[in-house]
Amino acid sequence: MSSVPTKLSTSQVIAYGSVGIPFGAVGLPMAVFIAPFYAEQMGLGTAMVGIIFMILRFWDLFSDPVMGWLVDTKPSRMGKIKHWLIIAVPILLPAVWLLYNPIGPPVSPLFLGIILFIFYIGTTMITTPHQAWAPSVARSYDERSRLFMWRELFTISTMLVMLALPSLLERFGGVTFAQQISIMGWFLIIALPVTVGAAVWLVPDPQPDPNAPKASFHPSAILEALRQQTLWRLLATEIFIGIAIAGTAGTFLFASFWGFGVGHGAASLILMAHFIAGFAAMPVWVWLSKRTEKYVAMRYVCVWSAITYIVYFPLSVFGGGIVPLLIAAVISGFGYGSPFILVRSMMADLVEAEEARGGANRAGLFFSLMSGAYKTGASFAIGIPYILLGVLVGFNPAGENSPETVRGLMAVFVGVPVVSYALAAILIWKYPITRAVQAKAAEAMSGGGQANLESLHPPVKEGDL
Repeated sequence: MSSVPTKLSTSQVIAYGSVGIPFGAVGLPMAVFIAPFYAEQMGLGTAMVGIIFMILRFWDLFSDPVMGWLVDTKPSRMGKIKHWLIIAVPILLPAVWLLYNPIGPPVSPLFLGIILFIFYIGTTMITTPHQAWAPSVARSYDERSRLFMWRELFTISTMLVMLALPSLLERFGGVTFAQQISIMGWFLIIALPVTVGAAVWLVPDPQPDPNAPKASFHPSAILEALRQQTLWRLLATEIFIGIAIAGTAGTFLFASFWGFGVGHGAASLILMAHFIAGFAAMPVWVWLSKRTEKYVAMRYVCVWSAITYIVYFPLSVFGGGIVPLLIAAVISGFGYGSPFILVRSMMADLVEAEEARGGANRAGLFFSLMSGAYKTGASFAIGIPYILLGVLVGFNPAGENSPETVRGLMAVFVGVPVVSYALAAILIWKYPITRAVQAKAAEAMSGGGQANLESLHPPVKEGDL
């Protein structure tokens, strides 16, 4: 680790975090705009789009661990990370072009399936290495939160731009929904090589220690890792966070229009206010984690989100409107984004603790499992609500819906994040890697020894959370 400074410079942290810019354009905006775009204007319907997104996200349960294996076992002269980011860009660019500029309507389910398949491979080749980079370049408990906070700040800033763009283009340029989607694609095409290039140029990528234990990716080793209660809790928490956040995004436009009587343009601006609230509150939750522990801050942000999402339902029942929707969006938005920072910073601590107690550095494996966990949650978040809306509730986004159907829509919109955030809070309520434990692991690593951290990972027993 001699090539890595004790604390990264501001320019290095910004370069690392800037990779969040392109993924701010394809994260929630994909659920907010791409899924409804293909369901409505490309003629596939909500149930079909939900099924396609959900099935292809499950592909990541295979591709993410493979990418983690490549990161941990196939370094280059550049290090462990940088060459994978460089390779991913030319894979992603043509997939982005076709996804955001489909030839239609109509388009076939096969077209969407193939393009999403390539797109998800490319995003895996960036997100897994990029997150696995953090433990080796951020060496302290709070420095990791700083690194992931900058990544989320860039991601949310980009989402704000993407959410405001359709309304501005529609109001001042008379641009159609399909043209708005195309412009988003061009943003991504430009941002990908620029941000990846900045990270590759400025952020150090230390070569792995040739004398360190080699990471094992034998199925038994992966199963053994998954049996560790600490890792299991983080992955399950990540799944529920993914369900809560992506589920809200994928149904927000429907809930805004049918539940509150707010059109797409104004709804996009209100959703932007939701993210601005999360952007503003993010340093507060990180500050709380510095004053206490990461899991304590994580516990409270999940409880806050679970409670405040309930507000949408009565406001909708009592007439809706722009102002009530804005109030609900801002209040619930204070919890947005911070869970990403905290749970990924906690995963980086776990990677270090594993290595300190005599294991190999398996940052690639652990962060690939986390990436797969979030994508699994996100796939459920689009698949389950869309299937519930299309099959159980009978919701038709392009037609008429009865008051009972609209109440069913709002029940799905509110119920998914409330239950998910509550389960995440329960799972993370107690967490063993505290500030003191991380300091012990870091001391062992710097001294070349091993730390007695076995108590961190008791096997999961029946009845454990």
